[in-house]
Amino acid sequence: LVLTLPSLSALTSTGSIHIQLLSSLPRGSFVHLLIPQLNAMKLPSLLLLSTAILTVESCMPGYEAERDRLREHLGIEWVPHGMDKTGFLDGKNIRHDIDLNCNFTHPEGCRWKNAGESEGMDSRDFHLFVKEDYTEWPALQVHPGPSKIDVGDRMILVGDRTREEQHALIYSASIPCQIAPGNLTFTYWAYNNARIEVVLLETIKSKKGKGKAYRKFLPDNPYVDCGTVPMNTNCHAEIPARDTPFHIGFRAYDISNTQGSFIILDNILYSAKLCKVSIDLAKNFEWKPMVTSAHGEFIHKSSDLMCVHFDLSCRWRSGGKVNPMWRRSVVDLSDEFVLQVTGTRIAPKGGYAVLYIEQDTVAPYDILRSDAIECQAATGNSFTYRFWATKDVILEACTLSMDSDSVIECHRASSGVSPAPLTLTFTLSTKRFYIAIRIVSLNSNVDNAIVIDDLSYQSTLCHEAVSALDLGPNFVTTPILSVILGRHVGSAKELWCDFSKRASDCSWGHVATEIGDGNGESAVEWSIGNGPLDNEKFYSLTGQTLMPSQEFAVARFEQAGSSLLLSEVILCVSKSASLSFHLWTTGVATLRICLVEENSSSLLDCQPVSEGPVTVELPRVERPFKIALRADSDGQGMTIIDHLQVNGDICGVPKQYSAKNFNPGALIRPDVNVCRLLSCSFKRGHPCLYDNSQLEKSAQFEVTNGVLVATLNATRPIAILESTPFQLNTVSRLHFVYSVFGEVALFVCNDSAGKELENCFRVEGTGGDDYVELLPSDTKVYILGRLIKAKSQGTVQIKSLSLTDPEDMDAC
Repeated sequence: LVLTLPSLSALTSTGSIHIQLLSSLPRGSFVHLLIPQLNAMKLPSLLLLSTAILTVESCMPGYEAERDRLREHLGIEWVPHGMDKTGFLDGKNIRHDIDLNCNFTHPEGCRWKNAGESEGMDSRDFHLFVKEDYTEWPALQVHPGPSKIDVGDRMILVGDRTREEQHALIYSASIPCQIAPGNLTFTYWAYNNARIEVVLLETIKSKKGKGKAYRKFLPDNPYVDCGTVPMNTNCHAEIPARDTPFHIGFRAYDISNTQGSFIILDNILYSAKLCKVSIDLAKNFEWKPMVTSAHGEFIHKSSDLMCVHFDLSCRWRSGGKVNPMWRRSVVDLSDEFVLQVTGTRIAPKGGYAVLYIEQDTVAPYDILRSDAIECQAATGNSFTYRFWATKDVILEACTLSMDSDSVIECHRASSGVSPAPLTLTFTLSTKRFYIAIRIVSLNSNVDNAIVIDDLSYQSTLCHEAVSALDLGPNFVTTPILSVILGRHVGSAKELWCDFSKRASDCSWGHVATEIGDGNGESAVEWSIGNGPLDNEKFYSLTGQTLMPSQEFAVARFEQAGSSLLLSEVILCVSKSASLSFHLWTTGVATLRICLVEENSSSLLDCQPVSEGPVTVELPRVERPFKIALRADSDGQGMTIIDHLQVNGDICGVPKQYSAKNFNPGALIRPDVNVCRLLSCSFKRGHPCLYDNSQLEKSAQFEVTNGVLVATLNATRPIAILESTPFQLNTVSRLHFVYSVFGEVALFVCNDSAGKELENCFRVEGTGGDDYVELLPSDTKVYILGRLIKAKSQGTVQIKSLSLTDPEDMDAC
């Protein structure tokens, strides 16, 4: 539009005409003024200013003056397009009464909307305004709401300045039904006789689905109560109960004053008891936050992830990043719900995890996640769980990286499996991961419920034993050296045994002949175990943190069998006595403590014992007997004992049978010829029948001043003294007096007919008198000196060698 004005004064003298003209212009129009006087005065800036002032607004055309008055007297400003988009969803019922609460701070979340133009229910719309300054509202002219409004507060306004009556309607989302009377509280302000009422509406759907649904006013509007003095107050209305869906509306009317009248509305609060629209999981169903012992730490064993009650023993938890979250319930699910989702009546027992997702909830959804797994062995694994879920819910079990939360692998659950246990295997997950059950998809148009129970995980973690025999790569067993001779012990202390030096000093030994209950199981030898043991593997097998000492007795079963560790003969128990030791078992191995008569092969009075410290009272026995430790296993397993002790009053051996005066005839004496072969004092200047082993870079033993000496250095770091071959007829002891100097370790090794250098043990200390037990199967003995550190030096001295029987009686 181009306007030509004769002069600058004409712009102001005909202003009202210009405004009326401008109000009829289409949206977005511009006006260009042609004023010759301005051109003559060369005032282009004023021309541009006038043009800008007369630019037509894109909304609320013709209300610039009214908006100026609202800004001046109330301090509020219009928010363009503020009510264009709200949280109203057509055809969707609210679920909770608070869903209708709205203070218009965020209109996009308000479940209210202006009646549409096509609905023909009003002539004006409510518009969004914001308080911009501290102007106090005139309480007598604008009421009954409060006169002091906070800066930034938002509200909606409808008004006009026409004589013809105008009205506006804003109504709520659908309320499915209301069980009892409810309360609607709100704040409004009216100016110049404008009025507001609370109305109820219902949606009428077209028959057979043809045509659009429309709203219809219900009769009997709720009464609005603003108190006896309608000033600086809120108002409320009682909403009657209804058993069919309906809407609440605010209708502004009597807006018919040429000076302007309006209604302002704010702070809508709705409180009512709505009928149930959720899934009926159970009568009086309730749940609580899931409180478990899961804190994101690494598990110690795979069974830590077993979870059947979702209590403090459980290592599973909610993902905790989105709402709603997984929660715990112990209420029995209703038969109707279980039958509907599974076709069976099988329901979870005790505590279980439940996730309830209301309609219109969008992803992402909460996950149920385990504590972390640091590393698992490639020996296979299985993860099992049970679930109950409403229709169209698709679940999957995944492993995710602990470091990045990225997915490693997933396995989708088939709804047809529920409620049977679902078992799956993770093949790509090895280190630093956790397991999560998560939702792939669901129908967001309805409520959804998922129940999880009976979680279990089976796997061999990297620090766990791969079998009942796995105590680590450094665990080895060697034959036990002690031999049962059938002699009588003189005191309880003689039965103490810590199994050091391969139990060579112990009055306990393995019995190869069958003594037992005749069950026909294969016999397994007791042996000496030594390590070091793997602490983690040992704990995973035994569940005990206390470890055996460096050497201990072990019965190792590859398959079903039994093994017997027998004591020497106890003449009798005079008063009271006890047997104590520490016991560990793995796999299916067990241990019993039995008594055996001196000349019998039958086990008597057997008593099973449990792992850990064991103390058993021995009964009063008046005739000679032995104690038998009977290890049994139905399959793979081990029985380990250590620190074996007998304490109390046992009958002593008569003097003529004491240790020092024991009749040698009661024992088999070592062969005198072997004694002569192995005994040597080096007094005659030569090593008797011993010789140096011909090993490259080995030092030589030589007799110097009646002592056999070998000097070791960096070029010759080892020296080996080898006996002549021999054949023993019984168990014997080879005693040696020695000294070592410098960085040297001394070893004594046995040769057997089956394997050369089968058994070696290190001699502790730097000098003294020690011995090695020789068995009838041994054919040679070696004394070996070796440097401990490279580029060091040292000396080994052997002063004498002598053979004795097990009672240390000279065999020559």
